[in-house]
Amino acid sequence: MANRGILAWALASAGLMIVGAFGPWAKVLAESVNGTDGSNDGWIIAGIGLLGGLLVYAKRESRGVGFAAIVTGLLGAAGTLYDRHNLTSEISHAGPLGQAMVQVGWGLNLALAASVSLAIAGLASFSQTGTTAATTAASQALSPMVPQAPPAGWYRDPQDPSALRYWSGTEWTSQTATPSVAHS
Repeated sequence: MANRGILAWALASAGLMIVGAFGPWAKVLAESVNGTDGSNDGWIIAGIGLLGGLLVYAKRESRGVGFAAIVTGLLGAAGTLYDRHNLTSEISHAGPLGQAMVQVGWGLNLALAASVSLAIAGLASFSQTGTTAATTAASQALSPMVPQAPPAGWYRDPQDPSALRYWSGTEWTSQTATPSVAHS
């Protein structure tokens, strides 16, 4: 990832997937059910988040970083979306009393949002890589056309051709000299 901001975004998204995996996925009255309680789904999402973060960091200088972020983000999104759908389906079938007692927890929502964010960061890395390559190619193509100032030294004075004036490399100085005439 050429852009450190996108790299930080992807790593933060992977980290938030892990946080969400350990957070509450459901709240039943005053009790929370974490993603790692009971089933292995929270552990799977935490593993995907960890794998995504490690792959993004390991491949940060290659084009494979975008693919790693997209694939792990989509895997995490699929897992959390599946669990969220099942949970909301069960809540809706529980009737008014069940709906009043059970809610989707912030951990499941965070893991889902972070997974989607990781996939989007992967997509953003491709647009950033293309822009960087195009900008580099354009600047290399234009560099021969940019006029270069002469190096510092003594040159004919632009105001008095019979004298020399010192060029600093960026501007004319007040130093002048008379050219010596060589005799043979």
